[in-house]
This record gives sequence, structure tokens and C-alpha cells, in this order.
Amino acid sequence: MKLFNVYLVGDCGPEHNELRSIHFTYKGALKAFDELRIELIESALEGLNFSLMECGDSYGVEMYCRMMKNLYELDPKKIDNYPQETPYLGKMELNW
Repeated sequence: MKLFNVYLVGDCGPEHNELRSIHFTYKGALKAFDELRIELIESALEGLNFSLMECGDSYGVEMYCRMMKNLYELDPKKIDNYPQETPYLGKMELNW
């Protein structure tokens, strides 16, 4: 058996943990992590626009602004967007 590393990219929140992809290189995983992070920023921007235009909800505006600020963190080890969707990049050792 051979021991090797794989890298897991996904997002989690208080009620979910979604694995999005598995990579054999850290570089590939980091690219997927960044794409996911940008996707979550775009989703938060849509929520912000909805809160501003449709709801007039100041709590929603604050929440989406906080989410966007949190998701601008580039380091997978430092990013924290709890309790909303937080992207992650993890490493797992496999015996094959």
C-alpha cells in the first residue's frame, strides 16, 4: 500500500457540510477553493442587492456586508464566515 495526500474543497455551515471536489495537488485545490470563495461572494452580493432593493432590511444588509468581508480572506486556514457558508480546503491521507 502507498500513502498519499488528497485535498478536499467544500463549504460548511451550521447545518451542512458539502464536499465540492477532491484534488491530488494543493495548487489545484487552492484554485478550486478560490473559485468557490468567489462564487460565495457573488451569492452574498445578490443577497445584499435583494436586501437593499426589495426588503429595506438593515439586518440583511449588515449580514451580507459581513459575509462579503469575511469571504475576501485568501488564506484557507484563516477564512471564517460562520454561521454562513464557509469554504474550506482540507488535506486527507489515503492508503492505496
